[in-house]
Amino acid sequence: KNFEDVIKRQAAAVGAEYTIARAGTLKGGGCGEEPLLTQYLSSKYYEMTKKDIVTWQLLFDCNVRGVKLAKGDVLPGPGARAVFTATGTDALPGDTSRCGLAEAMVRSLAVEDTANIDFGVGTEEA
Repeated sequence: KNFEDVIKRQAAAVGAEYTIARAGTLKGGGCGEEPLLTQYLSSKYYEMTKKDIVTWQLLFDCNVRGVKLAKGDVLPGPGARAVFTATGTDALPGDTSRCGLAEAMVRSLAVEDTANIDFGVGTEEA
């Protein structure tokens, strides 16, 4: 919160607006090589994160396509379960899709109502 206060003061000092997007445990990440999803990471990301026959990052992206937005700092975190859910392939409390976070941040640039606010980005089954 202290860092956020500094950002707010600095923005006010120069007459700029700010938007703070909060993320939980970042999961997933691609695939950006399909024609409609060029804004995401390439499929090489899956190769880099692969530790077994298939990468859990890919499974997460296949299973979890929903995004949950909440104004303020109100979304639950993973808490002590973070160690066990970090490689999960389902939407769990405290998770944030890399794709969902990126999309929310980019879209917030085009929406006037997102000036001078903060919001959290979570996951949900879609």
